[in-house]
Amino acid sequence: MWEDLNLKQILEYAKDPYPSIRKWLKDKGKKAVGSTIADVPEEVIHAFDCLPVSLIGTDKPLKKAPSRLPDNGCSLARSNLELALSYEGDLFDGFVLPQVCDTTQHLSDIWRISFPNKYVESYLAPRQVDRPSARYWVKEEIERLIASMSSWSGKSINDTVLNDSIAIHNENKKLLQEIYEIKKKNPGTITNKQFFSMVKLAMQVDKAEFNKTLKNVKANLKPRKGKNYTDVILVGITCDPPEVLDLFDEIKLNIVGDSLVTGSRYLQGIVAQNGSPVEALAERHMKGGFFSPIHDNVYKHFEEVKALYKATSAKAIIYVHIEFCESQEYDLPDLKKMIRQEGIPMHVLDTEYQTVSLSHLRTRLQAFFESLKGGSL
Repeated sequence: MWEDLNLKQILEYAKDPYPSIRKWLKDKGKKAVGSTIADVPEEVIHAFDCLPVSLIGTDKPLKKAPSRLPDNGCSLARSNLELALSYEGDLFDGFVLPQVCDTTQHLSDIWRISFPNKYVESYLAPRQVDRPSARYWVKEEIERLIASMSSWSGKSINDTVLNDSIAIHNENKKLLQEIYEIKKKNPGTITNKQFFSMVKLAMQVDKAEFNKTLKNVKANLKPRKGKNYTDVILVGITCDPPEVLDLFDEIKLNIVGDSLVTGSRYLQGIVAQNGSPVEALAERHMKGGFFSPIHDNVYKHFEEVKALYKATSAKAIIYVHIEFCESQEYDLPDLKKMIRQEGIPMHVLDTEYQTVSLSHLRTRLQAFFESLKGGSL
């Protein structure tokens, strides 16, 4: 199904992966377990012979979610809930929902009420990883998830099975990292949209199959530098709708680094395989890059963004702000102030999952980068 895709097919599947997921599940006789972002250990779900599927919103109209979440609720949360309630809920046998902010905490309860006949489990990773108890908490939470999945599925797993799952997911992330490095240095090779569609699709389909596609894609890439590209870094949680990436490609921006959950933060999640797999999964969480709702230092985001900007020699920072995301709205004012005090050009891109027109975003992006070419902002 996903083992021999070309770049055009990757774009098509990433835009709407659910018909192919539905067919794959039927052909394989397997179950799908959805999870909202971020930090649910998908390796555990995969080890139970289920397909872990990251829910990353929908651009389809909101019908039912507004009756359960207010209009000023996080756009991604409302979109994910709508995806399950109105469009793809029957595809999933269960859900594992991380509670990473107030909205997702309430969302877990709404999900349970809305899907009383499905497996619904919460995943409560600590938000502040600098506390002495955090590592113990993560380990206990992973073990609790394993016990919950075992009770629901009627199966049990051991360290060997979990390590095998980790190996498949590690290979997936390594392949994507290698393709990303080629893209950064040779922006004429593949577009921003093509690359980030690979990452998004990798978070939603069978990794073992998709790894074969990634190997073929990497082997057939013909590096091209291209001309007149402007190197930028992308900061935020997600970059949706995907047509936003079309704007970046149109303006000839080359994303040379990012902190997205649907980007580098996901790719950096390679798990060590030299000991207890549960301990290794816990260690990954402790070392994870900044994620707006989960951090141990209010200045960590600024330091990480500044370091990434300098390491990549980027010309500007683009911050992708999800409408009504409470954690981003808490962090953004301070981050914007500190970044601009450093004299670093920064553009805030406000996005919403049900956006029907991107013309206003195009105009603002074009104006920002025209100003950048003309001198300091």
